[in-house]
Amino acid sequence: MTENQGDPLPRIAIVGAGVCGLVLAQGLKKHGFQVTVYEREAHIGERAWEWTLILHWALPTLRNMLPGDVLADQPSAHANPLYPYGDEPETLPFYNSMTGDVALRMTAPFRRMSRRRLHEVCSKGLDIRWGTRVVDLKMEKSGPVSLSLENGRVAKADLVIGADGSSSRIRQWLVGEEAGRSTATDWTIGSGIIRYDADQAKALLALSEICSVSTGPSGMIVVAVSDFENAQDASTCSFQVVRIWKGEAVSCQGPEAIARMKAATSRDSFSEPFYSAIHRMAQDSSPVFMRQLQYWPTVPWDNRTGRVTLVGDAAQCMLPNRGQGLNQALDDVDCIVAQISRMKEEGASIGEALGNYETDVFARGKKAALESLEDANAVMATRDFGNSRQATQGLAK
Repeated sequence: MTENQGDPLPRIAIVGAGVCGLVLAQGLKKHGFQVTVYEREAHIGERAWEWTLILHWALPTLRNMLPGDVLADQPSAHANPLYPYGDEPETLPFYNSMTGDVALRMTAPFRRMSRRRLHEVCSKGLDIRWGTRVVDLKMEKSGPVSLSLENGRVAKADLVIGADGSSSRIRQWLVGEEAGRSTATDWTIGSGIIRYDADQAKALLALSEICSVSTGPSGMIVVAVSDFENAQDASTCSFQVVRIWKGEAVSCQGPEAIARMKAATSRDSFSEPFYSAIHRMAQDSSPVFMRQLQYWPTVPWDNRTGRVTLVGDAAQCMLPNRGQGLNQALDDVDCIVAQISRMKEEGASIGEALGNYETDVFARGKKAALESLEDANAVMATRDFGNSRQATQGLAK
């Protein structure tokens, strides 16, 4: 372990190759640390469920963490590669689901990204052990951590960082299985990547060429461009279509998920073209999934004398309202990289570095997770929507 200036830098293992884990690995590598990423999926894109991600106040962190050659490829991850991003802020319109009137236009410098393509960008140049599940951690009172891998092998690291998502096994290892388990809400999400005929696609693009939201007493529909191949042919545009509503605690996929999304979406509750965005989903659409939304408000963990910690959804799991999740995750990355880098630059101890980081995330993570529940309920209150955080704070922290 690195406790004093002059000691060798710690070997760092990151568990999870999501966007958060990959950006963290890039940031630490950029500062000269030896980093290995362990990911249970065999390759990028193995998971059938694809979606888009929104980056706004954490965009500077992404740009800071990525080395120049990787950062140059960031535009290839834009969900709408044909959109002419410039210096002007982008607009995210919210519509009253029943009347179709504009309820709010959020304006911010944001980027909607393809999850898969952003993974491809952020993975470049990293040591990633694909298809390698970490099943347990073992350690003595001092010394390195042993990572027990599913293939029977054992890896060693001086610091393990769990970036393994909302159902994090590293989190459960740190705080206990029960305390580390995410809590299911009464909110359900259905989502998939959908293509339509040219007329329906044009109607959706007319709302926004990036993303638009319809919200009201029956929940929300989000339509975000996921890819666009030919500006002259709207039918080549792919959309991520999201339906969020209350009261159906079912996990399913494919035709059943599509049928349930349609059954939860009536003409009385959603105006066009959002209603048709759901009801024109073909039964053979690319994978569509449905599940309960979960959250985990951060509770303090024991980092085992500076040897194990958490970032991202593993450290604070929240609902997707106001697009805070990935941005909070990159705030974790920004803070932990700054603190760990002090070991090299100032001779700080690993205990001091993680202590400073965790003081920040313990307070910020719990607040953000609980506020995401409040924000979810606020989208249904059309009469008081103007007083919601969506209206008063927009995409800001």
